[in-house]
Amino acid sequence: MSKLTCFVLGLLLLFGCTLFSPVGLTETKTTVAVVDFTNLSGKDLDQIGEVANEVLSTLLHQNGNFTVIERAKLQSVLKEQGFTQSGLVDSTASALQVGRLLGAEFLVTGSILFYETKVNRFEGYGVVTEKTLYEMKVNVKILNVTTGQVEFASIIPVREEVVETGYANDITAGQPRSLLTKALTKTVNELAKSITEKEQPQAEKVMVSFNSTPPGADVEIDQIYYGNTPCTILLNPGVHNVKISLADYEPWLKRINAYEGLVVNATLEKKGEKEHKIITIEHDTN
Repeated sequence: MSKLTCFVLGLLLLFGCTLFSPVGLTETKTTVAVVDFTNLSGKDLDQIGEVANEVLSTLLHQNGNFTVIERAKLQSVLKEQGFTQSGLVDSTASALQVGRLLGAEFLVTGSILFYETKVNRFEGYGVVTEKTLYEMKVNVKILNVTTGQVEFASIIPVREEVVETGYANDITAGQPRSLLTKALTKTVNELAKSITEKEQPQAEKVMVSFNSTPPGADVEIDQIYYGNTPCTILLNPGVHNVKISLADYEPWLKRINAYEGLVVNATLEKKGEKEHKIITIEHDTN
């Protein structure tokens, strides 16, 4: 084989590795948790908070820039910590704690501020015609779990006019969901731009403490071994995958959102036992 042929083959191999390398194909997504919206409209809108959660979670997933934490997982953490979804909207501190336990980078909250219908009805020749105007205002807010700052806030007004002609009148059934979808679709692209394109300042590393019961367990962060519990480790702020393991015990696996003074306490289960894992996160009081 000539030197020229070897050189060309080498270039092709290098080019092919660059094209098909898993690193080159890796897509970074932002992890978000969506909290059920609060109904502040004063109107009886059945399960509107859960509907808003469902609609927004679907739209964020379809956007392609987000990994959305399942609602069931959020509910599990809320139950474990003794919180409610409405409590997260009212308490920023509780929202941040739950967001960090979930390994979320951002927490999405919101409320239905206003909902109104105005109906004009006409009757003639045995036919009823109704012209209904539906109006809604939706508030959406994004909380940065790492910094505690509100990264995005917007009030979206939407309206729809529906004309129905016939002998029966059942035109209001799906309107709240339709208006919600319209409002949230309007804001998702703007929301995505706010989160994914915002320049984040380079943060210094933060000190995170790891403890386990029993102690002496191996600590791996993002598949890198750091030592045994108890230990304090300097990490980049943000989301990390943590594994705490010890012989004869089930491994403890969690995603955490690292910040200065974070204390992670892991209770390990004996293999074969049916006990629930417990995680608590505290602020360093010193």
